[in-house]
Amino acid sequence: MTTDLSLLTTAAAKWEAAAKDFETVQGTYDSQVRNVAVDGSWTGTAATTFRETTKTQTYNQYTAAAAEARAVASLLRDAHGQFTELRKKLENEVKRAEEAGMKVSENGSATFDFAKADKALADAARHDPDLHTTEATWSARIATAVQAVDDADQGVKLALQAAVQDTDLFDGFANGFNAKAEGDIEKVEAKKAAELALELDSKGHLDEKKLAELERLFRDNSGNKEFSRTLLDNVGADGAIKLSNKLDGLTSSDKSHKQDYLALQGGLATSVSTATADAKTPFYEKWREELRKAGEKNFGSKTNPLYGYQSFVSLMGHHDQYGKAFLNDLGNDIIATEKQHDGIWNRIAGGHKGIGNDPLDGLLGIMGKQPDAATAFFDPGADGKNEHLKYLLKDRHWPKWTTVGPAGIHDLDDPTSRMGFGSALEAAATGKVPGTHHALGGHSEAEARVMHDTIRVLNSDWKGDKLPQNLRSPLGHMLTDYTSDTHEILSRTNEHYKKFNEEGGVWKDGGTVRMAVHKDDLVKIMRGVADDPAAFAAMYNAERQYAADTLVQVPFKGDPDNRAAAIEAASSVYGFYDGISSDVVFDKRDQAIQWARDVSHAATATSGALLNFVPAEIGNGIATPKGVKVGADLTNRLFDFAAYEWTKEQISEAGAAAGKENRAAFNTGQRQVDNLVLEWGRKNGYESNDGLVRHLVGSGQERHDSARNEAFIALDREK
Repeated sequence: MTTDLSLLTTAAAKWEAAAKDFETVQGTYDSQVRNVAVDGSWTGTAATTFRETTKTQTYNQYTAAAAEARAVASLLRDAHGQFTELRKKLENEVKRAEEAGMKVSENGSATFDFAKADKALADAARHDPDLHTTEATWSARIATAVQAVDDADQGVKLALQAAVQDTDLFDGFANGFNAKAEGDIEKVEAKKAAELALELDSKGHLDEKKLAELERLFRDNSGNKEFSRTLLDNVGADGAIKLSNKLDGLTSSDKSHKQDYLALQGGLATSVSTATADAKTPFYEKWREELRKAGEKNFGSKTNPLYGYQSFVSLMGHHDQYGKAFLNDLGNDIIATEKQHDGIWNRIAGGHKGIGNDPLDGLLGIMGKQPDAATAFFDPGADGKNEHLKYLLKDRHWPKWTTVGPAGIHDLDDPTSRMGFGSALEAAATGKVPGTHHALGGHSEAEARVMHDTIRVLNSDWKGDKLPQNLRSPLGHMLTDYTSDTHEILSRTNEHYKKFNEEGGVWKDGGTVRMAVHKDDLVKIMRGVADDPAAFAAMYNAERQYAADTLVQVPFKGDPDNRAAAIEAASSVYGFYDGISSDVVFDKRDQAIQWARDVSHAATATSGALLNFVPAEIGNGIATPKGVKVGADLTNRLFDFAAYEWTKEQISEAGAAAGKENRAAFNTGQRQVDNLVLEWGRKNGYESNDGLVRHLVGSGQERHDSARNEAFIALDREK
């Protein structure tokens, strides 16, 4: 903390001067000594020996000495930059801790500074049960900053030692100057890391000291491009995959060092991410070509194969961010491999613990954490040339689990199949990481194209209601995010949605992107989602609130046409929902009541929190709410009132409809609309028995019934 770091640059300047001095002396040696051996005035055995020595040894030592001196100078300047930056970070951590009321000791321990706190604050601190946790957190942050300085110090030491080791014997001296001295600390550390990694792979273990050093090398150079590229250059794609496999095995077999091996996996994955962040480099193309070859190589046995891409994608799972171009290129390369070798990812025998058998699905799971990359991978484009969606939704032969038993060979569906795909698809269509809380709507054209084509492609064979299990929940979340569009589609009153569905399905309306599909395609997909009660409930909840919001955007008095349109639109949408619910109940029969209970439980578990819709511009006569901020309180009241008794009605109707051939028993949706209207009128000063309210209640029944019947037709059912 008190060292004068400028002495490092002073020393560097002296080393640079030394390099120039060596070159000056080399010139003098060349003209006044070496020249004697080559001007022809000296002959004989001694002259011959001298001539060879001066040409191959002494002269080159001057060159090597200058190179070594410049390398040391470069290392010292690099050290100065690192130490200056890291010490500043440490000082800032200490300052932040002190600003938070801490006192930091000379050994870096943070404790609450009672001496500087006023009485009230000091008393509060004494009775704060989390005080020790807070102190420990600040101490840990300071310790991490100290560790970073020490890691860098060890790196400089390593580089300085390497610079003065004679690694090239071309000059004839075993312990001469180092003509190939490296002046970049990170490159030196990368070569050392590669050396230790290869030793770990070949020997199967490292001693405690070397293991700690390899961890330090990864920790010290996390995010450094030179280190990462040099490391991968030295180990190669084959070496990286072998090392990953070795670490996977050690994580299971050597429990005492499990955290060390996990740290190394994380460090290696981070290096892959850092090295491939820029796709426009010579390294990138070289590495990608190496990976293509290693990706289809079997690193396992004939009876239980383990292909390179399987191990590599598993390794990538130890980091969470990769370059968009690399993810896209890797996805294309894996697809090319599996098209060339059909069934290559099928799991044979027991598979390999900790390594997924489907590298493409694993890669898509990683994309699910990077929505921009997922959208780029799936976006069909305005020209429709990108066929990734079509390939994954319809054309791909998804890997199987192959088992051999007394009855012969059987291929079973992988229960984890499409989990990564579902995550990436949801991220691509919504622009958000799955599982994160976010406002609904507000999509880009690329995201909307993904949503549009997903619905169209899934129902292209009219089997959209039979969704793979692991796609139901993601699709439900996607449709929930597009509630403002699905409401307009199912209302059947918005001519703009009908028009644009025929003209591509995605368009910009002012500053808002909208998406339209045919209502029958949408109904089929919604029916497929409904087999997941929680996903269906999420869609239903979003629609309940959205319908309430469309009502409060319209004046209750003095605008009868828009008032009627809003009620009829909501009735139509709920009619489709009732048709879908009725179809599920009829299919499930004995499990119908349980399904209804599951839907009701999921819906009521979240109904207390008002959803947030991204404000949308109203254009082309589309009655899209600008968001719940306008009339939010009224929307919330209408929403809660409409939900009243809904769970009981849903379960009751499920029980009644399950044993009937007639699916028309479901009417909960229309009662939802009636409840909305009753509360809407009450908040505007009208009682339930007033003529206007009585006229409006049930006014959408015809639209509800016709929508429900259209749902039955779309689902290939009769009334």
